[in-house]
Amino acid sequence: MQIFDQTNRITTEALTELKQHADMIDCECPTHLIAILEQIRSFEKYSFSCIEKYPEDAKTHAWLVESAKNLDHMISNTIAQLARFEGFIDSNNNFVARPK
Repeated sequence: MQIFDQTNRITTEALTELKQHADMIDCECPTHLIAILEQIRSFEKYSFSCIEKYPEDAKTHAWLVESAKNLDHMISNTIAQLARFEGFIDSNNNFVARPK
């Protein structure tokens, strides 16, 4: 499974897998970061829909979409690095099998 898509953002499938690994540590930092990323993605979709709804503000909403993409990229990389630190994924961005 690919962790990142072609734009270097975590894929939906990888997020689902990371959620399943997040219970392996006591703190809830991975869960909170994933929730933030999901909110950013929701905001990106919402802002994109505003481009058509409010054509007079299309430039502003296009900027907001690009800003959300930048935030997504930053949080995606933060989540991936945390997953490496915690042993969820290896240095090649492959998921590590859960201990049994």
